[in-house]
Amino acid sequence: MILKLLNNHNFRQFFKFCIVGGTAAVINFVIYYVCTEYLKFWYVYSAVIAYLLSAVFNFIANKIWTFRNKESGREILKQVAKFSIVISAGLTINTSIIYILTEFGKLDYRISWVCATGLVIFWNYGFNRLWTFRVKKVEVADEVSSEL
Repeated sequence: MILKLLNNHNFRQFFKFCIVGGTAAVINFVIYYVCTEYLKFWYVYSAVIAYLLSAVFNFIANKIWTFRNKESGREILKQVAKFSIVISAGLTINTSIIYILTEFGKLDYRISWVCATGLVIFWNYGFNRLWTFRVKKVEVADEVSSEL
């Protein structure tokens, strides 16, 4: 059963996405915490800054490692535009959840961040996989055979 999962292209891709996302989440949280606690920014501003900075790492790592996307030239600009749309929507969802849970749910801003991040990962993965880094069927077959 486990070997079957490990040999499944979509499972491996999602696993890589989670590693990249986990690393981006650590980057995001460190920036979020430092901006809020040490720079004394309002936690919502900190969330926006941290989310956007970690998104840069996220784009590069997912393009190169998770999705092994080889698009270049103008195609990269299209991907950046698509990624920006996905990330902007994700940022809106993320920041709204943090604000609502902190202000109305009376949760600590760090707990609100964990909840928001846990929910937004599904949004980001789905749209980035299906839209931003979507590969043509021929490329999928080549990628799967090269991974084996």
